[in-house]
Amino acid sequence: MIVMWSELASDLGGIVLFLVWLVIPLLYLVTIGRRYVRQCQESAQAAVWARDEVRQIREEEREGGHEPDAGG
Repeated sequence: MIVMWSELASDLGGIVLFLVWLVIPLLYLVTIGRRYVRQCQESAQAAVWARDEVRQIREEEREGGHEPDAGG
């Protein structure tokens, strides 16, 4: 009976280690994935802001909102 429990305990230890070995990389990937997604969202927002600024400047130039400099 004692031998059976010790074998079961060693099997459970191996199973637990195996599950930890499977879970830790997944948690690591999820953490990195979230960070990557956040960085991509910030970059996309900056790109959209820049595009809108360029469009606004072009529209103002077409409408004559910007007058050429009179300097020499």
